[in-house]
Amino acid sequence: MAKLKHDPITAADLTDFLDNHSDFAFEIDVLNSLLAQGFECEHGGSYVDPYTKKPREFDLRATKVFGRRIIRLAVECKNLKSSFPLLITCLPRKHEESFHEVAISIDPQTVTLSPSEIMRARAFELSAKGIRLSGEHFIYATGAPVGKSSDQIGRNLDGAIVANDSDVYSKWAQALSSAQELIDRACCDAETREGEWYVSVVIPVLVVPDAMPWKVDYDANGRRLDKPHNTPRCSYFIQMSYLAGSNIIGTTYNISHLEFVTLAGLVELIDDLSGSEARLDATFPMEAIAETAQQSS
Repeated sequence: MAKLKHDPITAADLTDFLDNHSDFAFEIDVLNSLLAQGFECEHGGSYVDPYTKKPREFDLRATKVFGRRIIRLAVECKNLKSSFPLLITCLPRKHEESFHEVAISIDPQTVTLSPSEIMRARAFELSAKGIRLSGEHFIYATGAPVGKSSDQIGRNLDGAIVANDSDVYSKWAQALSSAQELIDRACCDAETREGEWYVSVVIPVLVVPDAMPWKVDYDANGRRLDKPHNTPRCSYFIQMSYLAGSNIIGTTYNISHLEFVTLAGLVELIDDLSGSEARLDATFPMEAIAETAQQSS
């Protein structure tokens, strides 16, 4: 920590912090946006980090149910300043990066659905399964720009350019850790909700203020294609694997992408996932889910 002055902090200093430096007001804006789009939200709370085993706090967790289909977002907020914005470097997304996974939870004792709707109970050795969707069934298209590197860019007092991603990295890493509990919940939906089966997607999200995320695109050979420009949303490839429920040994769920968004980009993300029945069907292609689940059983 930098050395501090010995002068007492006043109410004016605290007001300056709240007006110009605190993430809290920005979190409220994000919360209100999610609520306006029909999500049930948890704002603030603690959990045990699955890797460090230390208690941590999360900003927001958002859930929206569409019948038997559920979207879950692990949301963190970072109130970046124009003097230290975020730059995301992108490459064309490779074929093997073009996938997303859904988590299916069933009650094997009562499920009666046909494979064309979801799958038969005999496709399960366990009560939950992570299903990878690729090929023609994905929400992350091959060849589209995808984030590969991120930095916050600023200048020292002497004018020299500096780059540091530690603050943003700690925030999006927190979103990834917070996603674990949402995955665990997704694997228990058939037990905790009324219904024979449920299918969920879990996506980590980092929300930053408008005009704070910048992106620059490169081609596959490393040639820069354009100048850095503001973007409301940028998908970032992460390939993170989770044990899907501590009581379901051997079942994994993989998160392929993190989403960097502004408030407008958050609305765009949700619209892409569920803004129409066709988009919801692309997020949860039930025929492909049933076929993939039976092939992997």
